[in-house]
Amino acid sequence: MTQENAQTEKKPLTFADWKAALLQCRRCSLCETRTQAVAGEYREHPVIFMLGEAPGGREDQEGRPFCGQAGGILDDFLRLAELKREEVYISNVVKCRPTRPSKSGIYGNYANRKPTPAEIQTCSPWLELELRLLRPRLLVTLGGVPLSYVVGKNAAVGQYHGKAFVWEKYNLPVYPLYHPAALIYDASKKMAYENDVQNLGRMCKELFT
Repeated sequence: MTQENAQTEKKPLTFADWKAALLQCRRCSLCETRTQAVAGEYREHPVIFMLGEAPGGREDQEGRPFCGQAGGILDDFLRLAELKREEVYISNVVKCRPTRPSKSGIYGNYANRKPTPAEIQTCSPWLELELRLLRPRLLVTLGGVPLSYVVGKNAAVGQYHGKAFVWEKYNLPVYPLYHPAALIYDASKKMAYENDVQNLGRMCKELFT
């Protein structure tokens, strides 16, 4: 082995390496209907990692997580928590848009759907490496899919929201929230979401300032 090859092998993986590999991923059939895989916007060792379910149609087109209607709601609640989007890293459990054929789809001939357990499992190495690269100090789950991934079983957000716990695998505090899209379909969750987000803001001040 040459010295140059040895140095290349020892070179640590960077976020840019991870993202470049993700954009080429063809591990499951979601690659056949996606516009692009969607990575988070890089933050160096972010304090907060917000984890959603999967990209929607607009995210699939723009290549940014939470840039659609749910993203606007998320931005509003970040302000309520006195947090800036630039201070948090936002990503999804599944990195490509899960779709089903639909003649009424807004973005192409497809509509959004939840990712399957098989798709979540296939995509999980990307998330695991993402967490190790970024080393956040707090994980905020947005909705049932990321919460269920963390706890290792189907989990109802209604039982967990606003209650912090530790993900032992990473010794990482987790704070569950409803998915912002839940407020689009169920306005009755707005008060609970606002309370949870305000508590998140207070917790961040106590822990990280």
